[in-house]
Amino acid sequence: MTDGHERLAGVSSTALFVGITRADESRRPDRLFEDTLATRFVDAAGPEQQAVWTEGQGKLFTEAMGDYFALRTRYFDDYFIQACAAGCRQAVLLAAGLDTRAFRLHWPDGTRLFELDQPNVLDFKERVLQGEEPRCEREVIAADLREDWPSLLAKQGFREDVPTAWLVEGILVYLPERDADRLLDRITALSAPGSHLGVEHVTRSMVNTDQAREAASASPEGIMGMLSSLWKNEMTQPPANWLADHGWSAAEESLTDLAERHARPVPPAFDPALPGTGRVRLLTADR
Repeated sequence: MTDGHERLAGVSSTALFVGITRADESRRPDRLFEDTLATRFVDAAGPEQQAVWTEGQGKLFTEAMGDYFALRTRYFDDYFIQACAAGCRQAVLLAAGLDTRAFRLHWPDGTRLFELDQPNVLDFKERVLQGEEPRCEREVIAADLREDWPSLLAKQGFREDVPTAWLVEGILVYLPERDADRLLDRITALSAPGSHLGVEHVTRSMVNTDQAREAASASPEGIMGMLSSLWKNEMTQPPANWLADHGWSAAEESLTDLAERHARPVPPAFDPALPGTGRVRLLTADR
């Protein structure tokens, strides 16, 4: 840090982009949620890092994503509300990024929420959030999801004998298939009957479209070049089948239906009516 602002790089920098989109959504009169803390993350990162996502190729990427992150956020907000209504009082956010659900959702009394992510992301996040009080019991755990994160959960008081609401959002596309399988194996092993799971399922082939490749070639050091170099998931199995093989019963809502339900346009990057667009799958599951 040389100018009073924090630095996030690689996959971690995408957490800032999501924070920017959540801050933008919170200013809309027809907002799908309100995240008053998102602006603090954006301000803490400073104008130089903001410009990566709001100027040039970054701006084009933001426009192509349109309302996607707002729709995704609301989808998983509703998922947690429903999981808590079903009795879950333990929640885990894997690769939590700059997620602020601990502070903005109305959690039932006795809820304990665990947030896991890389140390640099959590260091940045905790400095910005200093003095804020969460609406549930919150445990923050620095962890690499490719390593032994279950033991870190256990040390922080995670209970395997009670139902858990898990969230796997914004991470699968960055994991090779074997790592994604290992992640789901571990989640399943830690999940008591009555547990719930929210999943954003994206693979490299679903987003590495002709448009994305052209953008990356035009500016290999730009946003699309950086992102495409990070996409690792080559899974070909349908996500509902993948979850079923691990003991989960899944339901999916198409992005088109989700957008219609919330009176939003389908995000251009994922609009099946447009040529050469990508795909994304949003699912909830239980066991």
